[in-house]
Amino acid sequence: MAGKLARSLTGMAMLLVMAAPAWAQSATALHVHVVNLRDSNGQVICTLYNSPLAFPSDSNKAVGQLAVPLKADSAVCSFGGLAPGKYALVVFHDENGNGKFDRSWLGLPKEGYAFSNNLRPVFAPPSFKSASFDYMGGDQWLTVVMRY
Repeated sequence: MAGKLARSLTGMAMLLVMAAPAWAQSATALHVHVVNLRDSNGQVICTLYNSPLAFPSDSNKAVGQLAVPLKADSAVCSFGGLAPGKYALVVFHDENGNGKFDRSWLGLPKEGYAFSNNLRPVFAPPSFKSASFDYMGGDQWLTVVMRY
């Protein structure tokens, strides 16, 4: 019995070792780790831009937009198939799941938000130039901190 279990485990380990190179090559993407979420309600929406003309509010001209579930107090957005270049990111915590960035009647944010480079705008959104970063291709990770 112990011999069969050992052979089965050895066989599974060999399959994983043989499959690892193919998996590692196909996992190239820009991964955005969003941290500091105040609760696990709703979803996180990540919008990626490669143009200052669209950034930060014209998501119709964005390179990509993802809505991802939360895991405890964080989330991960992964954008695959990107060409190397300059990008900027807008992220918000869509707590009520309506797909919109909600604001108060005064125009103040009601939901958490974040920008690439962890910029903290005061009276206006940051420029594309200040929020942009270089994506070199391959597997790259960024961390953004949610602000409320």
